[in-house]
Amino acid sequence: MRDFRPNGEILCMGSVNIDMVMVMHKLPNEGETIVTDNFSTYPGGKGGNQAVAAAQMGARTSMFTKLGTDELSGTLKKQLEEKGVKTDNIIIEEGTAGIAIIRVDLEGRNSISFTPGNNALLTPEDVEIHRNLFEPNKILLITMEISTPTVYKAVRAAHKNGMLVILDPSPVPTEPFPEDIPRCIDIVKPNQTEASWMVGRKIESADDAKEAVLDLRRMGFAFPVITLGEDGVISLAGGSPVLTPSHTVKAVDTTAAGDVFSGALAAAIAGAEQLETAIGFANAAAALSIMRKGAQTSIPSLDEVKDFLKGVT
Repeated sequence: MRDFRPNGEILCMGSVNIDMVMVMHKLPNEGETIVTDNFSTYPGGKGGNQAVAAAQMGARTSMFTKLGTDELSGTLKKQLEEKGVKTDNIIIEEGTAGIAIIRVDLEGRNSISFTPGNNALLTPEDVEIHRNLFEPNKILLITMEISTPTVYKAVRAAHKNGMLVILDPSPVPTEPFPEDIPRCIDIVKPNQTEASWMVGRKIESADDAKEAVLDLRRMGFAFPVITLGEDGVISLAGGSPVLTPSHTVKAVDTTAAGDVFSGALAAAIAGAEQLETAIGFANAAAALSIMRKGAQTSIPSLDEVKDFLKGVT
């Protein structure tokens, strides 16, 4: 993986939100109202989820984003700290935290809408001011729930400074990636829907995903990894597509499974694991997370993942 010697540190960028969750017997169709009997709030946001997952998996993890002066922002910052995430570089400005509204059905499937609040106010200028954060041999783990120009500024800075860059392209941008960006990204980790947008055709099977990882490689992404939920993970080994099967578990809530995968993947690589081993580790962590409700509250401990893998034959 280039000339990268991990120092065990991860810099996470992305949104930090409060998740407002309702579990219901089915997800509503257009124009349909579903009545349910529950409502819960959890710390979430893709950036925050991934940072907590990485920290839970033993990596030295810091968060770089922007929060507000409201009570929710203070709660989110405190909860990150309690999970072992360094928050010194979170910028506080007048405004509010992000809020996500999540519906979950009885099979664990979900639909999500969110307003980013101050997460959206992190600028390329903020990246430049904090350029000291982008140090050689650290990992940048970044999502696209913040400003797209800010994402690209951070990716370019990280690549230039000898960091390993992992991009979770969620939500997918409205415009194609700039020509130089794929070459600045070491690992791109879309899910099935995101990969479909990236390659310009619908991915409906593992075989489709195998073709897609080759397309992503030709586009310039060094190590594409496509997650397919219960159908497993498609990546490249020796230039050829390979399937890492999913684990059979009882799904309760899939809300943060992709984020847990990304955080655990980054943590394993920060610990000097090879990519194939890191994918297997991340796959196990994600499987454990869907057995629990919530986003950050669903993230397993490192010992739980290790014990789970011991029981996998």
